[in-house]
Amino acid sequence: MRNQVKNLLRIIRFFPLLIILAISILVITVLINEEKREIQVEKINIEKQFLQDEKERIKLNVDTVYNYLKIHKDIAEDELRKDLKSKINNVYKIISNIYINNKDKKSKDEIIQQIKEAVDTIRYNNGNGYFSIHTLDGINILQPVNRSFEGTNIFNRRDTKGNYSIQKAISIAKNKGEGFFTWYFPKPNDKSKEFEKIGIVKKFEPYSLIITTAVYRDDFLNKLKKQTLNYISQLKYKNDGYIYIISFNGDIIYHPSKKLLTANIFREKRFSYIKNSFKELISKNTIDTADYFLVKSKIDKKNTQETNITYSKKFNNWEWIISTNFKLSDANYIIENMKVLQEEKYENYKDDIIFYGLLFTIFFLIISYFISKLLEKEFLKYQIKIEEEKDTLLLSQKITKVGHWKYEVATRKEYLSEEIKIMFGIKEIKDNIFIDYLKEVLHKDDLPRVMKAFNKTLETKKDFNQIYRIHRPNNKIRWISSKATLNEEKGYIKGVAQDITELKELELEKKQKDDMLYQQSKMAAMGEMLGNIAHQWRQPLSTISTASTGAKLQKEMNILSDEQLYKSLTIINDSAQYLSQTIDDFRGFFNPKYNIKKEFDINKAINKTIKLLNSQFNAKNIELIKNVQNHKLKSIENEIIQVLINLLNNARDALLSKEKQRRLIFINTYRKDDNIYLEILDNAGGIEKNIINRIFEPYFTTKQNSQGTGIGLYMSQDIIINHLKGSLVVSNEKYVFENIHYTGAKFIILLPLS
Repeated sequence: MRNQVKNLLRIIRFFPLLIILAISILVITVLINEEKREIQVEKINIEKQFLQDEKERIKLNVDTVYNYLKIHKDIAEDELRKDLKSKINNVYKIISNIYINNKDKKSKDEIIQQIKEAVDTIRYNNGNGYFSIHTLDGINILQPVNRSFEGTNIFNRRDTKGNYSIQKAISIAKNKGEGFFTWYFPKPNDKSKEFEKIGIVKKFEPYSLIITTAVYRDDFLNKLKKQTLNYISQLKYKNDGYIYIISFNGDIIYHPSKKLLTANIFREKRFSYIKNSFKELISKNTIDTADYFLVKSKIDKKNTQETNITYSKKFNNWEWIISTNFKLSDANYIIENMKVLQEEKYENYKDDIIFYGLLFTIFFLIISYFISKLLEKEFLKYQIKIEEEKDTLLLSQKITKVGHWKYEVATRKEYLSEEIKIMFGIKEIKDNIFIDYLKEVLHKDDLPRVMKAFNKTLETKKDFNQIYRIHRPNNKIRWISSKATLNEEKGYIKGVAQDITELKELELEKKQKDDMLYQQSKMAAMGEMLGNIAHQWRQPLSTISTASTGAKLQKEMNILSDEQLYKSLTIINDSAQYLSQTIDDFRGFFNPKYNIKKEFDINKAINKTIKLLNSQFNAKNIELIKNVQNHKLKSIENEIIQVLINLLNNARDALLSKEKQRRLIFINTYRKDDNIYLEILDNAGGIEKNIINRIFEPYFTTKQNSQGTGIGLYMSQDIIINHLKGSLVVSNEKYVFENIHYTGAKFIILLPLS
């Protein structure tokens, strides 16, 4: 034992130090290798992520310009329409003023001529913008750039696209009063062909005229494109990046290098490395297509190549391609620098890990040394304490008569503590014979049950839990409580046994006392019943006496007729039958043969109870109010009746002190889940709070002058809990009955249906 303790102390002293060293080395190695692996992964990811970020960056730059073009185009067209509307409204005001000022002074022709003269000179957009006037029949009144149209009907004139422009304008004017439309028409300075115009028409109602004006779309677009290119030229990007614009026919519309502004990538050989990529992009029919190109271009006379990643996106509205790129050489330079930083980070991390790892290792070694010394000291204390507790445990087992045992299933070997040997009267026992010895000392009535339970533990692995009797060598009977558990993995049953003879004797004594209390309760109930019998017999006995003495007197006076004699005998017989029935009712309550479990109706049991008590309750002006449902249950009817009698008599006694109020007792039943609930509620004011928790104690009573024994409620609760497997509780309750507020004690009986 001493050698084992010394070895254990060595382990406590040195093992933690070795463990800390091993763990420190392992942790440092794992952390360094893990960081190295992460650095390698990070270096791979740097290249991928940087290229992806750069691609996202140039895509964002192109998308930003694309969105600007789209939004700027839409805004500009809205502004154009607002401007056209403003211009035609101003002309409309001029025409209206001329009409208003002259309609009563001049003829229609004179006024129209004055309108023509006023509108003819109005110009905008460097003279390209002007106003025309037509009738609703299509006759041209004013055409400043083509006088040959004036006075002619151009209703059926079509432009080069086949549009009946004047018919469209007249239709809009008639239906809406004003509106926008498009058509084709020559320019004032170029009548060789027609150009698309965006125009507006407005109806002048007094003379059924229409006023039109328009701008050439290409003039508007050229101005808008010029503004847009000016915006693009001012954009600045990372690494001197830039945006350039190419038209669908290959013309370079915008580039930061002025040398390229007049170039065409489809016709010039120097752009052969990229022209196919742009042609392929243009050939795709989807709207606003975008794509990445990997482009290799020559940058000097030595045919040195520069690899670029280009992102291009079509802007179909203007037949433009918006493009930008970044050089892979720039990206590779940055990536290599980032990888070098990662390597430096790894070296610094490795140095830090080794330094701090060694620092913490030394720290924990010192802590471990002191903890080991402390554990060694505590272990020695604990060893002494265990010895003391072992002695205390043995003493406790001796005092409480508890012993422990172990039975090995395979070898049938057993271990018995000293207290077990004392308990069973064993002086000396050899291996493998305790079970046989146990069979000899076990009480013959308990032997089959105990051995069956022991074998069942071996078969089913359920715990062994038995109480049995044994014969001591002096032939005294002792009660033993034994519990055990099968450890299937280790192959043994381990358990404890306790001598509970004194507890059993106390239990028997308590049972005898309870039986005595139960008998006292029966006797008290019998006294109550005798009083009820006397009360119920008083009336029929008085009737018998009156009928017999009346018949005798009539006989003496010689006036007794056969009819009167027959009537008197009938009264006497009915009263005697009532007395006999009363005896039968009360005999059933006291007859032991009725104390068996059977199925009965709770409503009938309540009616029997009321029949036994009814005469006294009527005499005391106590009203019994029932709300009872028909529920069948399997229980002991007589014991339920006894409990009801106790509860109703207690309620009666409490109500007798209430002289100036209505005396009420409510009897309610209902079913919930698998239980029957029976409630007794009075209106006697309830039970005082300081005693309500004590009313079920034996011999506790609130009745004065020796009127109560204090066992009625105790026995009632005992019957409900121990005989009928239910519960009985009490509480004070406030309630309203027939618009009057009451307070009373409520007793609730819970009875299982079976």
